[in-house]
Amino acid sequence: MTSKRNKSGMARAQIQPPESNPYVAPSRRRVDSELTGPAPSQVAIQAIEVCQAIQSIDGSVTLVADKATLVRVHIDQSSLASGVRLTGELKVRTSIGAPATYVPALGDLTVDSQAPSTRLDQRNAIQSSLNFRLPSGATKTGELLVEVNRIWLAGGDDVKFTGTKEVSATFVSAPPLRLRCIGLRYRDNSTGQTHAPDAVHFAYLRSFLERAYPVPSVEWTQIVVDADFTAPFNDQTVLKANAQIAAIRSSEVNNGMDPRTHYLALVDDARGKNFMRGRAMGIPAAAAPDTVASSPCGVPNGFAGDNDLSYSDWYGAHELGHTFGRYHPGFPPGAQDASDKDFPYQNGQLSNADQKFVGYDLGDSTLGIPLQALSGTHHHDLMTYAERQWICAHTFEAIRSRLIEEDQQFAPSIA
Repeated sequence: MTSKRNKSGMARAQIQPPESNPYVAPSRRRVDSELTGPAPSQVAIQAIEVCQAIQSIDGSVTLVADKATLVRVHIDQSSLASGVRLTGELKVRTSIGAPATYVPALGDLTVDSQAPSTRLDQRNAIQSSLNFRLPSGATKTGELLVEVNRIWLAGGDDVKFTGTKEVSATFVSAPPLRLRCIGLRYRDNSTGQTHAPDAVHFAYLRSFLERAYPVPSVEWTQIVVDADFTAPFNDQTVLKANAQIAAIRSSEVNNGMDPRTHYLALVDDARGKNFMRGRAMGIPAAAAPDTVASSPCGVPNGFAGDNDLSYSDWYGAHELGHTFGRYHPGFPPGAQDASDKDFPYQNGQLSNADQKFVGYDLGDSTLGIPLQALSGTHHHDLMTYAERQWICAHTFEAIRSRLIEEDQQFAPSIA
């Protein structure tokens, strides 16, 4: 708006003519081709995938109720013009005729006509599909019908679609992971300094377990106590750490702590100067939540392919995995014993060469961790010593079963 002075000298607003004021007359609406390129007459949906930490294209991995869940709509891009931007909307309901919830896509899909034409190859890139985050109310125990309700040009008109339009998913109830994480504060006799885990190491471990483990939530408590050992470390250090944590657990459980709670110690590596190799007190053949473990923590700087702020996440998840009865797959050969004789994937990977399984990290905005698809042949199970660790279906299902056993056998009695 412009203004001019009235007799008293005060400014008086003057309305611009409609053609120059966007609040009165809207700007010219761009046609679809200006927004997205040539409009396709229809698109073909190859598959709809409902996934959590790890999944196959046929949905063979159990979906845990109340766990963060992603839906991927895989579209055949080979027949579409590159640069076309598509978005969409899901319709989810518990049964036909039940009230529906409508879920918008997390963003646009920018078509790449040179993208792999097979749905399995497309799955390794998160940006190759239309992605939807299910609301928490849609992941309750029971069946869910997931239907593609609409696909349209971003900023434009609806597009017809063919192929897979609806799938059903079943969410199974699972107990939470109950974890008491204890930071051990120790003195370095060679420097006189005291070291304890920073808050970031607790945060990364907790987030990784919530994202990767087969649980709806992590019931988490943490504390820092003085260690029963000092640095420099030796082979006995981790044994002392486990003994101290086991004693703390015994005392706390006797005083009312839930007996299903697992205990894990974190020991700071003092910027790599005092690295304590992690270890579990045992690998129980049956449910035994009193089996404790200890893990180092610190900044990875490329350790095992990790370049974020902490390696406490996958390292702690590995040691905790032992307390759920998980053994080593034997990879890399010579660096690790092959005690898990039933591990089904070559080289300790998340999948064999058939690319049946893809890992999904749904991310953590508070830590700056994005939504990612993790190639099953490029990433390795967290029970290996290999780089780029995540959880495979074999480990996911085994820990889920052990958690159920512990929940049934060690639930505190109701007074």
